[in-house]
Amino acid sequence: MIETNLPAKPFLGVRFVLSGFDPLHEQKVRSKLVEGGGVDAGQYSKNCSHVIVHDIVYDDPLCVTARKDCKWLVTGFWVDHSFDIGMPVDTTSIIYRPPKDLKGIPGAKGLIMCLTGYQRQDRDDIMVCI
Repeated sequence: MIETNLPAKPFLGVRFVLSGFDPLHEQKVRSKLVEGGGVDAGQYSKNCSHVIVHDIVYDDPLCVTARKDCKWLVTGFWVDHSFDIGMPVDTTSIIYRPPKDLKGIPGAKGLIMCLTGYQRQDRDDIMVCI
């Protein structure tokens, strides 16, 4: 295998639009995307491939339109995880979908879960879901 010192470009071919982020978080996410080879589409259009949201629910009009137009619809976690491992992770994974409700899972405040045996990314993914 040939080693290379070239930086990973996990977002090559990704034309993205961001929505729902506060300005500071939006800038951090945008920087990761651009550094990873992505292109900021600026606003939603037929030319964007990925709609990346934060604090927006699954049934928000933007999300409904993105799904109808066959765009990849993911949260900022998808950007973080893809950037961290240097390649795009599965956009269809439920962990990267916008939540159904911003209030979380009813009754989840009383949920006790043992994470013994789960390590690194698996452990982090479970905590994000909960």
